[in-house]
Amino acid sequence: MLVEAPANPVLTMPDWEALRAHRGLVVCDATVATPVYLRALDEGADVVVHSATKFLTGHHDALLGATVTRDAKLTDRLRSIRGLTGITAAPDTAASLLRGLETLETRMRRHTATAAELARRLAEHPAVVLVRYPGFSGLISFDVAGDPKPVETATALIANQTSLGGVRSSMESRHRWEGDRIPRGLLRLSVGLEDPDALWADLEQALARATV
Repeated sequence: MLVEAPANPVLTMPDWEALRAHRGLVVCDATVATPVYLRALDEGADVVVHSATKFLTGHHDALLGATVTRDAKLTDRLRSIRGLTGITAAPDTAASLLRGLETLETRMRRHTATAAELARRLAEHPAVVLVRYPGFSGLISFDVAGDPKPVETATALIANQTSLGGVRSSMESRHRWEGDRIPRGLLRLSVGLEDPDALWADLEQALARATV
């Protein structure tokens, strides 16, 4: 069974009690939570995966992933597959990750503080239909009525791009990539380390273009 905690971009959390009772292999993608906010192996997962490209590295300058398990046999299998398929990290990529890990907890606390404040303000904005935020990490999703493109393309400080989890904020709509499982007006906001008031000013002027 594969779960995300929280799930990107709807930001729901799995039922840990049900996962602990599951008899099969449980793989948890904890990319958004990071080890700062979630130790999924303690919650019933057998394997944890991270897109280390995102918060773990934190600078939009690496492409790599990580798997974590306490099972020696699983570790050996994963290492064997990695070696046979040639998906080992390049030296400069590994160096980017090691650099990012040094500041991970500090960055995640800042991401969280700013995201929590922006989520609160978004929830009070008349152009915002729904806000989703799990209470930790730097990812928010929120819905606007109508076409989200005028909003996502109107920001200046916040980049309109797919990449997330970095020190610079980014935002994009997700329906065009993920189809009808995602609300048409959903925007995914990855909160960076910029000044919270500056980010809000950018969001506010962009939301003025939304169809209320």
